[in-house]
Amino acid sequence: MCACSIRPWCRRRFQLPFWFRLMHSAAHYCSAAFLEALMQAHAPERAIRVHEVSPLPLDNSASILVVLTAGQTNRPVGHFGLRVTFEAQGELQTRDMVLKLKPPGREVSAMLGSLAQACGGELAAVYPPFATRTGFYHTHQRELQVYAAHGRAALMPTIWGLHHDEAHEVHAILMEYLADVELLNSVMTPAHWTDEHLRAALGALAEWHAAHLQPGHSRTAWPDQPSEAYMQALSPLCQALLHNAATHFPTLYDATNVADLQQAIRAIPEYWAELAKHPKTLIHNDLNPRNTCFRRTALGLQLCAYDWELATYHVPQYDVVELLSFVLDADRYHLRPVYLEFYRQQLQARTGLFGNAEEFNRVAGLAALDFGLHRLGMYLMAHTVSSYPFLPRVVQSYFNTLAQLQPLRAQVPVVQAS
Repeated sequence: MCACSIRPWCRRRFQLPFWFRLMHSAAHYCSAAFLEALMQAHAPERAIRVHEVSPLPLDNSASILVVLTAGQTNRPVGHFGLRVTFEAQGELQTRDMVLKLKPPGREVSAMLGSLAQACGGELAAVYPPFATRTGFYHTHQRELQVYAAHGRAALMPTIWGLHHDEAHEVHAILMEYLADVELLNSVMTPAHWTDEHLRAALGALAEWHAAHLQPGHSRTAWPDQPSEAYMQALSPLCQALLHNAATHFPTLYDATNVADLQQAIRAIPEYWAELAKHPKTLIHNDLNPRNTCFRRTALGLQLCAYDWELATYHVPQYDVVELLSFVLDADRYHLRPVYLEFYRQQLQARTGLFGNAEEFNRVAGLAALDFGLHRLGMYLMAHTVSSYPFLPRVVQSYFNTLAQLQPLRAQVPVVQAS
């Protein structure tokens, strides 16, 4: 069908040509033909033929970006559970899979911009120039790139196919249906994360971070990658996000907490000068119980981390700071140093670069400043418009992180006694 079939009268009557509606329908992307093309392209060495596809129930609610963006786009987005019967190399098999149709990053950014406007006040005024600079504009590219490059890693879900069509804004991931796993979507039940789960997660993270560590330099993979220049440019937005959180949630953001984060904003050049000296790695950047689960294998628990759309390069401590903020409630705050030290030892054993525990904790505290100023501020922006019941305890745990690590405390040079 030629492009001239899209006529002005179609738009005036709010209609699109049949072929366009078909290509942008969930049924098209869940069809045997489309899935077969994905699977064959992903494994060209195998002769694959999809025979049958049937729907499976799937809860989309854990994906905040999908839920918020779905109401602002005409394209199908979200997660679709599918039971796929296919033939590979002459062998007939059935697998449960999930097709993830991702909205373009510009639509995600526009949705977040609308949340900022709904918050009103300083945030609504300040946000527009930063709409494409908050880390969400490249989400449709980033996750597919990570899966394409690292999809066979132990902590990844099984990937069956990837599809990236920038021209038609179709971005699809075909992955395993996570069944028979532990702690799936466990953000509301952090107490279920036992010591065994936490140590398994931290060990898996240390293995991942060590494998992607870049001593001596920081690779620039995306334009919104954290750096001194990036965070300094973002400081007006950080201030507006902080003001929004303090205005709407004064119990969580009391005068002391606000003063600490205001000091952190002023100190961005200084603390990033420190961060710049330390090796960076490929971090998940959204590592919490909304995006993780565990497989119980013959070798023990194995972390599975998914939804890599915010992945970036930062110090490895960043992922751990976020995870512990989500999982440790007040009755386990005293274990934060224990788990940080366990992770440090795991990372040191794999790299030999993290032998100084005091320096390691110092960098963890600086990473916590970035997490609190940017990502947590964005969470509170969404929380202002639509309540996320898990968030207050995460904020409380985060401020306990600052209280324990004290990253804003001036470092006093140690003078050796003569």
